[in-house]
Amino acid sequence: MKILVIDDSKEDRDLIINYIKKINMENTIIDECNCLNDGLTKLSSNYDAIILDLALPETDGIETIEIILEHLEKHNKNTPVIVLTGLEDYSIGRKAWMLGIKEYLIKDEVQSKDLSRALTFAARDLDKSSKKSITV
Repeated sequence: MKILVIDDSKEDRDLIINYIKKINMENTIIDECNCLNDGLTKLSSNYDAIILDLALPETDGIETIEIILEHLEKHNKNTPVIVLTGLEDYSIGRKAWMLGIKEYLIKDEVQSKDLSRALTFAARDLDKSSKKSITV
């Protein structure tokens, strides 16, 4: 699984990466960046999941999700987006789900098992998506 972590906090990126390593998923490649613009550049490569913070230097909140999803759609990619944020605003979470993210997790509440579940569902959804495109 190839994962892109977009978070402006080095400490938070390191914590997320450690959680992913605890999950012990085979053949996991983790790329990271500290701002949305770098994340959009990295998305020229294919990823199996994106872990996204909402409070980035260039954008904040729902706008961050909209930009990522628009970029993915423009490039015809179906990469699952998992929001992992310090924003404890569940109304933003509801809006985010309506836009099409896979999971909305709060940094202060998340445990490695939560991230494991979100990544497992993301991988499953990608697998279903690729099977559909093969059988059609």
